[in-house]
Amino acid sequence: MSIGSLEHMVRNRLRLFLRHTWLVTIVGTVILGALVWTAFYFTSEADHIRIAAGPLDGKFVQALSNQLAKQHRDLHLQLVSTVGAKDTAEAMSKDRADFAILPSNLDDSLNWPVVAILRQNVMVLIVPATVAAKKGKKSAKIEKIDQLSGRRVGVVTGSEATNGLLELVLSHYGVALAKVTVSEIDPKNVADAIKNNQVDALFVAGPATGQAISSTVSAATRNGDAPSFLEIDQADGIAKRHPAFDSVDIDAGTFGGHPPAPDDSLKSLSFPEYLVARKSFSDSVVATLSKALYTSRQSLATALPGEVKIEAPSTDKDADAVLHPGALAYLSDTSQSFFDKYGDDIFYGLLIFPLFGSAIAAVATYLRSNTRTRRLRLLQRVLDLVRKAHNSQTLEALEALQVEADNLVIAIIHLSEHEEFDETVRMSFSFALDQLRFAVAARRTAILDHAVAGTGAGTSPGAKAAAA
Repeated sequence: MSIGSLEHMVRNRLRLFLRHTWLVTIVGTVILGALVWTAFYFTSEADHIRIAAGPLDGKFVQALSNQLAKQHRDLHLQLVSTVGAKDTAEAMSKDRADFAILPSNLDDSLNWPVVAILRQNVMVLIVPATVAAKKGKKSAKIEKIDQLSGRRVGVVTGSEATNGLLELVLSHYGVALAKVTVSEIDPKNVADAIKNNQVDALFVAGPATGQAISSTVSAATRNGDAPSFLEIDQADGIAKRHPAFDSVDIDAGTFGGHPPAPDDSLKSLSFPEYLVARKSFSDSVVATLSKALYTSRQSLATALPGEVKIEAPSTDKDADAVLHPGALAYLSDTSQSFFDKYGDDIFYGLLIFPLFGSAIAAVATYLRSNTRTRRLRLLQRVLDLVRKAHNSQTLEALEALQVEADNLVIAIIHLSEHEEFDETVRMSFSFALDQLRFAVAARRTAILDHAVAGTGAGTSPGAKAAAA
């Protein structure tokens, strides 16, 4: 089949279809409804969210996933486990996660807008109760941070404490990190490290009422004697120099224990733990997640006692943390549902659709009239051949006329294959073709008779036969 034939067939099929105006209208309505349903389906289908989190926050992601399973079946969380904050930030940078839980003190956390504050972490410097006075020194007891020079400080792993945070504090007090012996201690080994006199102080960070600080304080308590705490009394100054931190007063007894720790108000530094998201991530999905997160604050706090205290970041334009548009939409009550977003489009589409249907009907009418014109032209050609047949003077002219008539019959048959002829049309073509056939036959007989008559009466029978 040639391209021209295929094009001709498709065009004829389309014209045949458009002849049925009601069918076209129904099909158009079905297509419009299918488009609306498809748009609704793809905007409300299940979303799979990848959240990168370190060991401390894996339980939070699981608890949040459980809440979403109860409230939003179209949201599914997938935990991307990491070994620490830097690894978590790398997962976001390399597109292995859509969300991440990061501390504000990490520079990379500024690369992504904030959805929520999961908790406030505090820094604590603990002096174990069993640290004995060193011989040959007038004051071996550590009471201030600047006395850590030349001492051994253990950074408790599994918490938010890092060597970088320790250096930040020490450098502000003029203590070079190189003059401090820093070691990392697993939480399980804190008690043994104190017992074996391997550390002079412990550095831990995390929620003030969380397990990391409470267990470290408990391990540093010996024989009923509570540990002492080094106050970061210049916390206000550090916070002004480093906006990621805030000065905080820790109330007496916040860390628990017996006797209560601390025994008096303790000044320290705090920094928030953020849930951040990609800037390009769907605002509607972030708004839905934000709603689930903030409305489940009590349930999440109960599931993770002391570890989670969800807060909303500041929505002011000059806030330190940039809020994700989806979270901002929820917090400012401007989030939109599917029909809020596309309701106007659907409404105007329904108003425009009758015009669309009228246009289709007009096209169908035009094509029908075009088809009628073609039928009339073919019929006129048949009638023209009838007149030509009557006026033909030679048998050669009749033969050429017969060839033209055959081609015309073929065209009529092809047209009838693609278009349904009613009874009137069929009768018209049948009558015209009969007239053409009779006209050709009659004219051929007349020419032959005239040729025979022209030979004369005395012509022999053989001559008449030759003329015939």
